[in-house]
Order: sequence, then C-alpha cells, then structure tokens
Amino acid sequence: MTEKNEAFFEIQNLTVEYHSGNAIIHAVNDVSLSLSQGETLGLVGETGAGKTTIARAILRILPEHSVESVSGKVMFEGKDILEMNARDLHDLRGRDISMIFQDPMTALNPVKTVISQIAEGYKLHHGCPQAEANERAIKMLEMVGIGANRAYEYPHQFSGGMKQRVVIALALACSPKLLLADEPTTALDVTIQAQVLDLIKDLRDELGTAMILITHDLGVVADICDKVAVIYAGRIIESGTKEDVFDHPAHPYTQGLFAALPDLEKEVERLSPIEGLPPDPSVIRKGCDFMERCPHRCDRCTSFDNNMVELSTGHFSRCYRTGNEEA
Repeated sequence: MTEKNEAFFEIQNLTVEYHSGNAIIHAVNDVSLSLSQGETLGLVGETGAGKTTIARAILRILPEHSVESVSGKVMFEGKDILEMNARDLHDLRGRDISMIFQDPMTALNPVKTVISQIAEGYKLHHGCPQAEANERAIKMLEMVGIGANRAYEYPHQFSGGMKQRVVIALALACSPKLLLADEPTTALDVTIQAQVLDLIKDLRDELGTAMILITHDLGVVADICDKVAVIYAGRIIESGTKEDVFDHPAHPYTQGLFAALPDLEKEVERLSPIEGLPPDPSVIRKGCDFMERCPHRCDRCTSFDNNMVELSTGHFSRCYRTGNEEA
C-alpha cells in the first residue's frame, strides 16, 4: 500500500434532498469526512441511512429527476467535484474515482462482451489503440481470476460471483486513486464473499487505491477498513479509527449494532436487536435523531444540538452523553 499522506479526499457538510410527491426527503444531512491516500473508510448503517446517496453524490450520478438539492463540498485533490464542469467530470469518473456498484446484474451491459466493456473506459481515458485497451482488459480479468478464454463472453454467461469479479475489473481498469465499493458482496454466497473481499484487499494494496466501503457487515469492516463512520438517518453519528469504534463504541446506536451481533464467547438465549424503526426522512426533527429508539433517552435529548463531541483524537460521537460524566 502506498504511504498515507495528508487527506487528498474530503467531504464538507454534504446535504442531499430528494422530492417525492409533495414531500422533501432529507437523505443526507451535513455529512463531513476525509480520507488519505491508501486508506480505507467503512460506511456502516441500516438500509436507507444514506450511504449509497453519499457515494453517488461523490460521482454526481444522483437521479436528476428526483433530486431536490445538493449542497456542501466534495474536495478531491484540491478541486470541488460539485463545481466541476462536464468535461472535468468526464475525465474524473473511471480514471481517478471509480465505483463498484451493488448489483452486477444492472452494472453490466447485457449486449456487450465483458472485454469490450472493460476496454472501453481504458481506451477513452488513455487515448490508446483498441489492441492495447483489449490487452489491458484481459490483464484485469486475469487479475480477478477470470481466464483470457472467457474475455469475449457476455454477462449472462457468468455466475453471480464471476459477474462481480468483472465489475471489480471494470472499476479498477484505470487504476483509480479512489474506489467507491457499494456493498460489493451483498448478493454473493459466503464462500464467494470471502474470495471477492480477499481480491479487493489484494488489488487495493497492489494499486495503492484509497477506498470507501459501504457495508452492513461489521466483520467485513474489521477485516478491511482503517477508519469507520457509522451513519444513521443521513448523519454520521460516530466516527474514528477501526480500533476506536470497535473497542470503545460510544454512541448508543453503535453500541446497539455490536449488541445485535452473535458472540461465540457468551451464552445468551436471544440477541439484542435495536427496537423500533429509523425516523421518517421527510420530517425535520429537533434534538437527537436516535432518541425515539435509544434506551438512554431523557429530556435533554429533545434539545440536543446534534453537534459531534470529540472523545479522543479523531474519535467523535453525536450524543450529549458522550464525555458527559454526569449524564
């Protein structure tokens, strides 16, 4: 892995709103995070928390027909992606920042061979002859464990795990500086999950690529990530190094996530799920977003200003009880 430098990627106060009928959906609320070269950040949270919206906002591929507004800054090597013109975006996508989409069935074009899909982006960004692009595509397929003899086949001729490998090869063809991996193993069985995760780690280390990994699986985060950001109701409610969050979870929601995991060293009859449902994203709330589900809620929660509290260097939690000995 390349040496970690000062943050070359940073999100500042990102807010994304959708419209649905007459309602405004507050999908992402004032999210800020940073990433250094070669570093991996895990975005963890329930379905609908805003994780995929953050990734799509980074590449500016949000659905235009439903987006109400996008504000904040997405800084990449000193440039704000949200302010880039179409030409700069065209050069950025695929070459500097690439994405592994959640569903390989919809990420691949069913009427094009896999070699043509991988070679297309490489040829476009490097302006090279088709033969060189095809050679690069075959090399990437071999790197993800697919033989050259299958390069001219179509997506429907591959299994789900093989399609996901093709999507990874497609995303890494131009050796991007930042990889966005949106639940890359969700649709795979456990054995194939392990193979794909090992593959992503090996390629990340070989290419020196920074990565934002979106996942529900805390085991995957423990295995791959350097830093963790826990998302709830469109906000980061706890963030820090992997060791900070796993060894010293501070926010009640983070504690609830870990309490819901089975522990082979403890004998319990039932796990401890987090009761209730996430709040309605169309409603602007006062106080703590998690208070309706929190076992520690009190009157103070209704007036909480939702600011992050720093527990230790780089470890933050969005709860008034954090660091408050009296609470």
